[in-house]
Amino acid sequence: MRGEIKMRKLKFSFLLMALLVFIAGCGAGNDSKKDSSKSNGKTTMTVATLTGGNNEIYAELIGKEISSFNENNKFNVELVQEAYSNEQYKTKLTTLMSSNAQPDIFFTFESGFLQPFVDGGKVYPISEAIEADQEWSDRYPDKSIFGPVTIEDKFYAVPNTRQLVTMTYNTQLFKEAGVSKPTTYQEFLDVCKALKSKGITPLAVPAQEAWYSGQLLQQLANIVGGEELFNGTVDGTIKWNDKRYVKAGEMLQELVDKEYLVEGFLGMTPNEAFDKFNKSEVGMMMNLTSAVTMFNDKDNPIYDDIDFFRLPADEEVNQNINVGSTGQMFAVSSQAKNIEAASAFIKQLTEKQFQQELVNLGQVLVTNTEVDYTKTDEMSLRMGEIFTDVTLYTPWLDRIFGAGEGIEFNNAAVAIMAGGNPQEKLDDLQQFALDNSDR
Repeated sequence: MRGEIKMRKLKFSFLLMALLVFIAGCGAGNDSKKDSSKSNGKTTMTVATLTGGNNEIYAELIGKEISSFNENNKFNVELVQEAYSNEQYKTKLTTLMSSNAQPDIFFTFESGFLQPFVDGGKVYPISEAIEADQEWSDRYPDKSIFGPVTIEDKFYAVPNTRQLVTMTYNTQLFKEAGVSKPTTYQEFLDVCKALKSKGITPLAVPAQEAWYSGQLLQQLANIVGGEELFNGTVDGTIKWNDKRYVKAGEMLQELVDKEYLVEGFLGMTPNEAFDKFNKSEVGMMMNLTSAVTMFNDKDNPIYDDIDFFRLPADEEVNQNINVGSTGQMFAVSSQAKNIEAASAFIKQLTEKQFQQELVNLGQVLVTNTEVDYTKTDEMSLRMGEIFTDVTLYTPWLDRIFGAGEGIEFNNAAVAIMAGGNPQEKLDDLQQFALDNSDR
């Protein structure tokens, strides 16, 4: 989103976690960290990344950057990659932080996910390194992109891309159902109805990973409540059981009740959903723009039939508000064995080789690094068109609120999709917020 996100008070669970992190950081573990293992006379440092689904290809790219850094760095260090699935990572990193065993360099989400680690003194303020390096700083002409990772006037992670939630759809299946890309939410429902009437499963949302459900509920909330609802949620003036959230929950429930979602969606993994879409077993799939790589196989029989749209609103004022934020963000541990080397690696990610790889995968850069856009494939160009008229990016609520209300928001979305009453589930979420904060 434009400008800096106002960081609100951490919930009780976050304060507790931050306290545990701080206590762990005060122990003797700090000294043991300094006695780091060495390989071939070089200091070994770890880089933690995501893998699984569309994250696999990005993990491979980071692996290439690690190999390049290991060959050429002047710091006498050797980087080693550790990769975890999205859901596993959120728990794993918290565990490593609280036990004083955090990686030297780590992938991170923004806002509430990152803040407890910062409050516990576990993250190096990388703004210091960037501000001291004019060349590096100049690669970010729009400093507002650091807003979601800025805490008390310092930023603690470096983003490389922008991401959006998108609907990927099969144009041939749409033709068979006699429909076209929807421009309002009612038209989206009409598309679902028409697809189903032709025996085509309308939509895949792989809810085994709860954040997929959460991002769908959040986008429906954008459609209903727009900027006012989002900003009020972030600053704490709007409750989770606000009537607009309840309405969004009812819209989510409607998709389930009308059997517009693929069979077995509650236990479906992202890879299974991608596979069903690529086999023309489903008309649409909700995913991230970073997942364009999962559709970009020119040998795929439906390659020419794949296109993208953003889930539209009925009211014009909310039409161009979409769940999205910065992506491919990395941070440095305050206890990294060599902070200068760690910062140098993150700077390397803003240089042409990695940035070109991101563009080749259809990613939207936040740097001004000079790259060759002619190498961007056709599929990525199709996807890139959905960014053009976005007026407000609303970062994922589980990133803003983290392991407290953020995770519970996702769980509430899954519960609604499993048949739970939207009012009751959002009442429960609001009660959780009250029980765990001074909101």
